[in-house]
Amino acid sequence: MPNQGSLRDFIEQIISENPGIHFREIQRKSGAAVGQVEYHIYQLEKMEKISIRKDGKLKRYFLLNNTGFNERKTIYFLRNKVARDIIFYLLENENAELSVFLSGRKSKQANVRQVISDMIDQGVLHSESKSSSSYLFLADPDNTKLILKKFRESFLDSLSSNIMSLLE
Repeated sequence: MPNQGSLRDFIEQIISENPGIHFREIQRKSGAAVGQVEYHIYQLEKMEKISIRKDGKLKRYFLLNNTGFNERKTIYFLRNKVARDIIFYLLENENAELSVFLSGRKSKQANVRQVISDMIDQGVLHSESKSSSSYLFLADPDNTKLILKKFRESFLDSLSSNIMSLLE
């Protein structure tokens, strides 16, 4: 763990390398006590160096000078398992009928519908109706690929689990 004087810089570096990271991950990677991490995150937010976005019960942290607004939106959804699975599917297939994502229990379907609705509202996905079906498209697949390449180490766990699910 770095000394106290450089802990804030170290936390800032962790957020820079892992945009959309949540608090416990920052705490785990820094090795600092919870109170220390809270203090430095508060200071970084006060200095307007980071932005915070709620994701259910989690808060996700982004370094403001490291990512643009559209990048942060895409990264935010890449950190959510349901949204990430949809994004990866659409990267592989260009588009998909909405029904492809709606299987399982009604509560799961409701969650998927909410995530898709949020992604459309944020401009990450587009929906198009053809005949009696709705089709989903990534708004900017090339930018999504660039984000995944730029922050690939941050997404390695997600990518490897998706690769493993493809192999099964």
